[in-house]
Amino acid sequence: MVVMVVAHMLRVFIHGAFKAPRELNWVSGVLLLLLTLGFGLTGYLLPWDQRAYWATTVASEIMGGVPQIGDLILVFVRGGWDVSGITLSRFYAVHILVLPLIIVLLLGVHFLMVRRQGISRPL
Repeated sequence: MVVMVVAHMLRVFIHGAFKAPRELNWVSGVLLLLLTLGFGLTGYLLPWDQRAYWATTVASEIMGGVPQIGDLILVFVRGGWDVSGITLSRFYAVHILVLPLIIVLLLGVHFLMVRRQGISRPL
């Protein structure tokens, strides 16, 4: 999924389809890419094995490296100082409730803009 979204974004970029009047459509596409990466991050913990545990530990430590507010982000994402069952519950809820709702709404907006502006022709 991530590879396909990145490939689509590259095609749009190479064809110059991000230029006026489609700038907002490009922004919605970038947000959809970020949501897809969010699906990857939250879904990686769901098997709840050693690989998922350590990958989530590393990813959340990277988020915790933000200056000034890193500790707040770390505790908020993990639900505490360590990756635990609470982290698994949070990631599961975000993976099956929050991200799908946001992505469906954003996909609707994205497709509506494509329908309204038409498909961009290659350069």
